[in-house]
Amino acid sequence: MKKYIIIALVAGLTHFNAAAQMSVFHIDWNVGLPVGDLQDFIEDESYRGLRIGGRAFIYDYLSVGGEGGWQVYYDTQDGTQRIETEDGIFDLTGKQYRYLNTYPLMANIHFYLGEDYGVRPYIGTNAGVTFVNQRIAFGIYDVSETSTHFSIAPEIGAFIPIGVAGGGINIGARYDHIFKTSKLDVDVQSVGLFIGFIFMN
Repeated sequence: MKKYIIIALVAGLTHFNAAAQMSVFHIDWNVGLPVGDLQDFIEDESYRGLRIGGRAFIYDYLSVGGEGGWQVYYDTQDGTQRIETEDGIFDLTGKQYRYLNTYPLMANIHFYLGEDYGVRPYIGTNAGVTFVNQRIAFGIYDVSETSTHFSIAPEIGAFIPIGVAGGGINIGARYDHIFKTSKLDVDVQSVGLFIGFIFMN
């Protein structure tokens, strides 16, 4: 009986080690669509987004990893905007140039369908911190505020292999929710559509 238990343990560990040796590196272009409070501040979608990350498979169907990124939102608006900073409260009237930069740094976990080196649909979530820089330029005035937030980003997507050995395409969608803090008292929310390249080994 002990012999069978040892054989089963060895087989399981061998399977775990083989799966753990597979890793994926990805670099994606992300289009951000503002929703909620973010859409009130900046209406236009953002085509300036980049994500870079890596994942390690601990089982054939499960990976853990991390990623970092940068998304730039920009808009021009007319009217009056009340801005609160550490120096006081300001009402700005006229043409405003609004910017919001987000820099997420997250850990993630994903579950997969399909087989190794085939099409791999997946679902997962990212969680970590996001650094947010909000800036309004108005004439000679420039008000900028940077804050740190807890954030989550559930996503769905698929790895699609292409002709190059170990290479492929990463495509999918995600929902980013950056939670408000005392420094930036709004939730920054967006829907992201991404496509990029993957490298598997």
